[in-house]
Order: sequence, then structure tokens, then C-alpha cells
Amino acid sequence: MDIDLYINSVYCGFFPREVIEERLDEYRSEALSMAEYIDWDEVILYAVLAYDSQTSGFVAADLMLIRVPYSRYVELCKKLSGTCRLLFVRGK
Repeated sequence: MDIDLYINSVYCGFFPREVIEERLDEYRSEALSMAEYIDWDEVILYAVLAYDSQTSGFVAADLMLIRVPYSRYVELCKKLSGTCRLLFVRGK
């Protein structure tokens, strides 16, 4: 089953899961590199993943590289649907 891909919230089309996973790996790697230069109270948000509420299947990925204060990240988590997950890395 193909998955919707968004880059910075711009729709890019349907792609096989393997393609999405490769892109997620690329974004995670870049986020880890960026995290070396952020403050202790910040994160790099690199993906928002959406899942189907009935099947729990992976249905969409929005990839980004955004530097976010940790407090803002916590606020986002509270407002997010139960079928979505935020992927981020923290600085060291």
C-alpha cells in the first residue's frame, strides 16, 4: 500500500513504504547533524507520521527539518491526534 508523502507540508504524491523509509532515514540523519548546533532546550522535528485509526496502518508522512523549542514541541504533542506521531532528535 502506498503512503502519502509531504515535504514541509507540501503534497508530493503516493510512494511505496520503502521509499518513505529511505527518506525518513535521510531526514533523521540530517536532523542528527543539525542537533549538534542547537541549544539544550530545543529539538529538531523531522517528521510527522499519520496512521489509520481503524487499521493502525501507516498512511502519511510529512518530512521537515525544523528547530523547535522543547516547550513548543510538548504543546504540539498535546494537540496532536492520537493517530499521529512526531519524530524528533535532541541536542547533546
